[in-house]
Amino acid sequence: MPAASTTNTSFALSPSEPNVVTTLGVPMPTPATPTAPLFKGKHVEDFLDSLEQHADSARVPHSHLPGYVLHYCHMKVRIVIEGSNVWAGDDWVAARTFLVDLYGSNDSIPVNSPDHLRQWCLKHGESGIVLSRRDVDKYYREFTALSSGLTPSRMLEAEIFLCFYRGIPATLRSKIKKQIPVANLKTSSPPSISSLLGWLRAEFDEEDLDAKIGPVSLNLDSDSDSSSSDSDEDIDNAPVLKKKKKPTKKVTFEKTVPAAPIVEPVDLSPVDRLTKQMEDLRLAHAEFLRSVSITLNANLTNQQIMREARCFFCDKTTHRLSLKFCPEVEICIKEGLVAYTPLGRLARPDGSELPRAFGSDGGIAKVLQEQKAASSHLKGKGREATRDLPPHMANYAGLLFDRQEVLESEVFNGSSSSVIPAWRA
Repeated sequence: MPAASTTNTSFALSPSEPNVVTTLGVPMPTPATPTAPLFKGKHVEDFLDSLEQHADSARVPHSHLPGYVLHYCHMKVRIVIEGSNVWAGDDWVAARTFLVDLYGSNDSIPVNSPDHLRQWCLKHGESGIVLSRRDVDKYYREFTALSSGLTPSRMLEAEIFLCFYRGIPATLRSKIKKQIPVANLKTSSPPSISSLLGWLRAEFDEEDLDAKIGPVSLNLDSDSDSSSSDSDEDIDNAPVLKKKKKPTKKVTFEKTVPAAPIVEPVDLSPVDRLTKQMEDLRLAHAEFLRSVSITLNANLTNQQIMREARCFFCDKTTHRLSLKFCPEVEICIKEGLVAYTPLGRLARPDGSELPRAFGSDGGIAKVLQEQKAASSHLKGKGREATRDLPPHMANYAGLLFDRQEVLESEVFNGSSSSVIPAWRA
């Protein structure tokens, strides 16, 4: 950007020194600041005029302005125009003409046409809404904007009056027609716009005795709502937001045919009737067995689920499923039945695996206690009973019935004596 210039303002400091002056700097506005002009592609003439005013205030010659233009343009505009050589020169007229030639059409006002006015008036007369004095004035403003520029050479004044009359909604137009003089009821001599406008405004005169009362909000405590509604009504060109309808799901019902009533054949013999009853009984029995099977399978599944939730060491559900939360583990460790290996695994004191207890009421802890009781019982039999067991019987836990050995023999010490059952009566 070229160097900013300053404005020279002269004034006397005192009566005795009338020729002493000082200089106040008024530079060109910094781009992207609130006071700086910004061109986005519209209102190009206003942008260029504003840039010239800032240059005059800063005492910047217009020949220097081409170098300023790119700094005050939006990025989307710079992409289009920065490749031109006109910005590197000092011909401001050429630069201004170049920019107006590119973006001048964005500011052009569309030319009204008679066909467009006729179509708009017919559509407004069919679907337009005029319910108040504000609606009347709004219709008048819109009609004026569409009919401006239509000279008598393009559209006669009588036809413009006729379009204004036809743009009034049909219900309201039938009331206005009663007030029109007979001489103006022909298309060749319709009433003037000023006459029609006066009758329309009189129709919605709020001071009239027969004036209709519009809808009134019952929310008297909310002052902000009334103020906001008033401000909204003053904006004529505000877009009307249409509420989107929520999609509704259509519920379809299947058409069903009522079942035919069961009629017992009259001409059946006693044997055929008995055969039919037996067949019905067989089908009912099969349906009953199917329902019982489903119930049993559901119960078994529930039992399996409950079984899976038990602790495998103590077979209880009163604690969290983990060895560190099982109280029986601590008891068995104190009694020397189990111990943790260096790898942190729970095993017997000699490092062998723990016994299995599938479906046992009490879990591994009960099996270990029973094995301890059986071992103590064998030690009480004497010296022969206390001999070490053979290798293949090292983990023998004994077969107990009512906490007593079922088989009592000397098979463990190599004797050939027969096995003596010890059933307790």
